[in-house]
Amino acid sequence: MITLKDYQERVLDSLREFFRVAARTCDPDSAFREVTRRVFGEAMPYFPVSVAGLEPRMPYVCLRVPTGGGKTLLACYAAGLALHDFMRADRAVVLWLVPSNTILDQTADALRDPRHPYRRALELACGAVEVVTIEEALRLSRATVEGQTVVIVATIQSFRVEDTTGRKVYDQNGAFAEHLLNVPADRLADLLPGADGKPKPSLVNMLRLRRPIVIVDEAHNARTDLSFSTLGTVLPSCIVEFTATPAREKTPSNVLHRISAAELKAAEMVKLPLRVITRHPSQRDQLLAEAVTLRADLEKLAVAEGQQTSEYIRPILLIQAERVDACEPLRDRLVREFGLSKDEVKISVGRLDELKDVKDIASPKCPVRVIITVEKLREGWDCPFAYVLCSLKETRSATAIEQIVGRILRLPLARTKRHPDLNCAYAFSVSDSITDVLAELREALEHNGFTAAEAERIIIPIPQGTLPLGVQPQTVRVAPSAIDAVVSQVQVAALAGKVRIDAAAGEITIVVPLDEADTEKLKSCVKTPEAKTQLEEAVALVREAEKAFGGSGVPRVPSPYERQLDFFVPLLCVQENGTLYEFESTFLIEHAWKLSEKDASLSGGYNPLARPVGYAGMLDVGVKGEVQASVIRETPGADFIGKLHQQVLQLGGLDNWSLEGLVVWLDRQIDHQDISAGESAEFLRKVIRGLQAKFGIADVSVLALDRFRLRDELEIRIQQHRNSERKASFQMFLLPDSMLIVNDERVINFKTMSYEPSRLYDGGFQFTNHYFGPKPGELIEKKSDGKLTEEFQCAQYLDRLPGVTFWIRNLSRKATSFRLQTSTDWFYPDFLCQLTDGRVLAVEYKGKHLYDGVDAEEKRAVGAVWASRSGGRCQFVMPTDGDFSVIDKAVAST
Repeated sequence: MITLKDYQERVLDSLREFFRVAARTCDPDSAFREVTRRVFGEAMPYFPVSVAGLEPRMPYVCLRVPTGGGKTLLACYAAGLALHDFMRADRAVVLWLVPSNTILDQTADALRDPRHPYRRALELACGAVEVVTIEEALRLSRATVEGQTVVIVATIQSFRVEDTTGRKVYDQNGAFAEHLLNVPADRLADLLPGADGKPKPSLVNMLRLRRPIVIVDEAHNARTDLSFSTLGTVLPSCIVEFTATPAREKTPSNVLHRISAAELKAAEMVKLPLRVITRHPSQRDQLLAEAVTLRADLEKLAVAEGQQTSEYIRPILLIQAERVDACEPLRDRLVREFGLSKDEVKISVGRLDELKDVKDIASPKCPVRVIITVEKLREGWDCPFAYVLCSLKETRSATAIEQIVGRILRLPLARTKRHPDLNCAYAFSVSDSITDVLAELREALEHNGFTAAEAERIIIPIPQGTLPLGVQPQTVRVAPSAIDAVVSQVQVAALAGKVRIDAAAGEITIVVPLDEADTEKLKSCVKTPEAKTQLEEAVALVREAEKAFGGSGVPRVPSPYERQLDFFVPLLCVQENGTLYEFESTFLIEHAWKLSEKDASLSGGYNPLARPVGYAGMLDVGVKGEVQASVIRETPGADFIGKLHQQVLQLGGLDNWSLEGLVVWLDRQIDHQDISAGESAEFLRKVIRGLQAKFGIADVSVLALDRFRLRDELEIRIQQHRNSERKASFQMFLLPDSMLIVNDERVINFKTMSYEPSRLYDGGFQFTNHYFGPKPGELIEKKSDGKLTEEFQCAQYLDRLPGVTFWIRNLSRKATSFRLQTSTDWFYPDFLCQLTDGRVLAVEYKGKHLYDGVDAEEKRAVGAVWASRSGGRCQFVMPTDGDFSVIDKAVAST
């Protein structure tokens, strides 16, 4: 089973929250704004689908996942969230759309394989599952559809009438006659009629009846008006799109959550940075030789890595040849001049695709080490062993380079390797302009889901004549004897962190662009003309690289992080038996508490007899346990989601529910690791009996009909009781004699932490003292009305404050951030400051309308305890209403 990464959990949390709020409010617009306000710091506009066949209030969201981020795994879990949290059903039909027949076969095979992590994730999320291709779906029985969740893997083309399969989807098909038996009267209008005016037995009508969940897996062409109207023919309940490149025009993608390159790197999913080596077209042969040699060197490192970790890696070189007819001669040359065997070199161009015959490229028995292509590799081909790209073409199509770059980004086994060079990707390119190559690769990375700002940090150019193994990105290696140690000591201090020199190792690292005066200071550190020339070339390369990414290339002061300055922040801990543990939620609920003795009444607004509204009339349970609908007239204010829930209830049918059966079902649906099964079951019985008494319900099946709404209400009520217990315990920890302690034994050091913002500041202000550089993470400059946000003004204030050496925009919900525990969840102060006297200041800004709330009160309380237990080392303040005087007082105090 694949364990979800932290960023994947965050993506699914956002989707779960969206579905739950949309299901509860019947309003995807407000649900989208609520979630994006938390994710992006501001509510993003929701664009309803405005295409014939799709109702505007049908939820449609996009999850932006770059190449290597695990889209398919996330889609498996997303199907379960749509099923249980939005549709409120035990089973459904899922229409899983992919971009091509090749990927269709790969996806279907993986989802059907009981040993594959995707299949196991799908079953974990949805329960019993049947996976079929669109062709196999033409023979689906009613028993199959009603017995488990059915996933139909298809392409969007399969539903176009001009496609052969598309015609079969719409054609009359006797296999679907049983699906249309006893259709609720109010659903007849949803079904496409045949020649006789009655609903035609067809696959499309089965789908229209079942209101499928639609998963769009990187189907780029699914966003055209034609494709959206095609989707409209199946009457989907919702659409969830997974893509690296969301649409921005015509039918814009509603991006609910995006994953950043920093998050992928921190999660060990991708090879970064991408090291770039260029040669003039006249040096094409040298470039090829360097690429082949690099791949061989990487394999030696991989063998050593395997001896330490038992992980098998065989680095693969992807070569982009100039022409199709140049591929065979190139292979012959690799065999003749570089000692490769013919079996080790495969060609993938047009009709000659030798990769088709490679069953398992990751097997130790597979000999493949080089793959030659021209425009692009076979669609769907994926191998994390691909480490090196060598392009021998001077002119390349954007699509080809984009696709090939995507092939070398995935990190084998999604696990950081011990040797740093095995964590990087490498690109060799023929060009007389390094700027053009960097811009081309930047664009390719953007098309693989990374932002322009991320690409700037991902791509690292390598100086001419320098092989990248064993060196830092801007490092020049010279003979140790060529470095003047005495002069270096003086000049490094004068350059104030702009360069680092290791005289013993002969390594000189240039951190930021240098001006002419700084360059002369650097050159004075070496004795030989050759070394001085190397440094000049490296300085020029650093400057040009920054220009290639839209920067000015002018000299700047390196950030504290680039200078590798320590930034220690002590944690709030609990001391038990002489050991320090970070103070977190488990300490709040360690005592035994009895849920069964708590108030079992639910919110006053919950009525299990008030069914979802979509049609006028009554929905009830008949004497035989069947669901009865007695009407067919839509009310003027009918909403899409309410109507959908009503249709799900109609088709769901009812088993013979007992009180204990409902208790077991609810217990499985509600997470309660801190509550014993016996306590949970007794509380659930009290709730059910109370509802029966309150609403005069004799048959538990009536409550079972509303079990998903009941589950949501119970989760809220149990969490209220849990919070009450935690709050009481939390208050005890705030007392002066509690076990909380702050000292230097348990700290975080931001020098060793990865900074993984989901987005970077993109405003016009130049921050000069932010620890990680001039672009803080997740900081918004202006509100929708054009006024500056108060958090931004606070950041400006800290950046200009004389008593602050440097500061950090502390990221919310990131494992590498500083946090404090409240009675309900983690609290991440907005800013952390290193003061000039060595103290640490935590700043949490609160708007005036929030300052007096319970949440703000708890944050002030735990922040004050953290400060008081630190022995004067730490300070905590909460400014509000644009008044930053409390910051001044904290900085001035001693």
